[in-house]
Amino acid sequence: MSNTIKVVDVLLAIDEVFPFARAFDGDLVGLLVGDGNAAVSRVLVTLDPGLAALARAQELGANLIVSHHPIRFNSFGHYNISHVAHSYPERVLAQALSSGIAIIAAHTNVDVAQMARRYWGDQLKLEHVGPLPGLMTQYGLPGFPVAAEMSDESNPYGEMWTVSEPCSLDQLAASVAQISGRAVKVYGDGQSMVQSLATATGSGGGRIPEAQVAKVDLLIAGEFGYHAALAAVESGLSLIEVGHDASELPLVDMIAAATGLSGDMLQVHKDADLWRSIEAGPSLKS
Repeated sequence: MSNTIKVVDVLLAIDEVFPFARAFDGDLVGLLVGDGNAAVSRVLVTLDPGLAALARAQELGANLIVSHHPIRFNSFGHYNISHVAHSYPERVLAQALSSGIAIIAAHTNVDVAQMARRYWGDQLKLEHVGPLPGLMTQYGLPGFPVAAEMSDESNPYGEMWTVSEPCSLDQLAASVAQISGRAVKVYGDGQSMVQSLATATGSGGGRIPEAQVAKVDLLIAGEFGYHAALAAVESGLSLIEVGHDASELPLVDMIAAATGLSGDMLQVHKDADLWRSIEAGPSLKS
């Protein structure tokens, strides 16, 4: 009996923990590029399947990348890699195919999993209340959303929590920053007391109206648009913006565990950031 691990074996292992059938309609999950019957030399698990990830995989001798975010295919009919404007996703596809590297994405099927939804609240040792109710505007008056039934299906992203001992917004933000290992952006009065809150990973702009209807004090998520954040603060809802990437990096570890691999066969990469902050310094003219 062969002990060879194939790409499809890793795919099925992930499906056992994070069923791909639970991904949102239209989300590109599963085996995006490559041969499912190819033998796996090593697996690289990462957040994004870009050119940097491909280079890292080649350095490690990995012929399978498992990423959280999928390749963002656009609606184009030509895979033209001769122009700099066609660098993504065309070059990613071309390089993956030419290098024999398969790419599996586990995206919204991971986002909706309980362990992913509750990560930040569990890390902060909050008391779980339940899913953040979704909104159904079609059943309410125009412009007045109505809270839907409280269930995972009504809102597969947000979760509601309470704190055992009320603390200030800035105190809670400091705890979030300590967990993420990165600075966070805070919207609202830092000395205001937080008793109830909602959490979500990734983009959190869509959770703002839901948090407002739920009447929580605070919403923690990966990122918010500026004008959405302004409207939230004006309504009395505070926000903590962790960063889209930072909020989802813990999911990379969850996906890595779901592969069922360990040791030299598995490499997890969470170090490289797409962006960085620069402190004020001497001007170019000084």
